[in-house]
Amino acid sequence: MATVCPICKCPAQEVSRTGDATGFHCPAHGDFKVADTVFAEEEGVEYTREEWEAALDKAKQRMEPGEEEENWPLIVTDDFY
Repeated sequence: MATVCPICKCPAQEVSRTGDATGFHCPAHGDFKVADTVFAEEEGVEYTREEWEAALDKAKQRMEPGEEEENWPLIVTDDFY
């Protein structure tokens, strides 16, 4: 099964796993990681694209200036609330 971006469902490249998170490279959303707990919770919850995009924005806001060059934003379950 091909990897898709969890945000827009477009083809994406799954990249390095770090701890309990999976990294994605999406042509539309760039590089980001999603905590495994998000996917576990999603089993019972269907997040919309808008909710995913808002969660990615929150993850980006948590980053320190210049940190995005070394680290990718990490979406966690709290970002959906």
